Amino acid sequence: MKDVFQKLAQKLQNPPSEQSVMVGFDGYVDNLYGVVQKKSGTQKYQFPDIASFSRHIGNLAGKSGQVELALKATKIGGNAPIMSQTLGELGFKVQCLGTLGYPQLHPVFQSLNPNVCPHTMAMPGLSDAFEFNDGKLIFSDCGSFDTLDWEKVKENVGLEEFKEIYLQSQLVAAVDWVNLPYATDIWRGLLNEIVRPSGHLSKRFLFDLADPSRKSNAEIREALEVISAFSEFGEVALGLNENETNLVYAALNEVELADYSLEEMASKIFQAITVDSLIIHPVDRSFAISKEGLVSQKGKVVLDPKILTGGGDNFNAGYVLGWLMNLEMVERLLLGMACSGAYIQNGKSPDLHELKEYLEL
Repeated sequence: MKDVFQKLAQKLQNPPSEQSVMVGFDGYVDNLYGVVQKKSGTQKYQFPDIASFSRHIGNLAGKSGQVELALKATKIGGNAPIMSQTLGELGFKVQCLGTLGYPQLHPVFQSLNPNVCPHTMAMPGLSDAFEFNDGKLIFSDCGSFDTLDWEKVKENVGLEEFKEIYLQSQLVAAVDWVNLPYATDIWRGLLNEIVRPSGHLSKRFLFDLADPSRKSNAEIREALEVISAFSEFGEVALGLNENETNLVYAALNEVELADYSLEEMASKIFQAITVDSLIIHPVDRSFAISKEGLVSQKGKVVLDPKILTGGGDNFNAGYVLGWLMNLEMVERLLLGMACSGAYIQNGKSPDLHELKEYLEL
């Protein structure tokens, strides 16, 4: 297996850096915290996992109490900006359309990689992420998204500029559907006013719903119908994590619980919608379903993560790198997991050298 990683690392000698990618449409200012369990003087010991923290919270019911937080970082947040940052580190030219401050760019986004060109449409959301070794709890204020519909996007970006960005991009990524109240409206506007009039240009489209647990089954099905419609104009991939796969399957079949494996649910989702690839990335592995069948690859679980918020966005960026290099599906999955693993292990999005080093090691 080591030879596979080394050969893949060698292929990164000639990345498609001349290619352009468009990513939208969210943006947050993220505060990342550890949650303090015990302290001795200035020495602080954090809750190691969500279960131990939840037991502590449960014991406070009817009593009240204080929870101390330890700020780790204030950083770029949101699926679109984090994915854009990683793609920029990997050498792509990136057009990031998002809620990055309005009318001026919020200071936190001034640290975006120089390869990323920001186009801002509204004020960012605000997120406080509590990070543990086994996951994260994100508390978000998304009120700034409440008026961001397709008409507002056109007004603040400009339809002609939007068209030009689309025409110059080899791949379009539309992410964080769940937190934008008018995301389906924005995706449909993109399809009907920009993609459809441009005709079939063999574009590549990547969609990521984010956790749709707060959405109704009807809303989820409507979003999947819009995603399927993009297949007329290029190659479409939909990315889901384990929880999202369960929720999408439930929405499509009007059930609460399914007595199927993750792979079986993914296969049934793939059969029910019109996409070229369905990409599933649980914590310990990833797999893809396409007309060629199912391809699966085990991954490496980072036992001492420096950061968790943004791991999925880095997976998407690594997958896009392999996709635009026209690599085999298993290599795309490996790049996705390697990019995510390097980010979680090192606390920052990897550049090409760091990604190669992670693969080789």
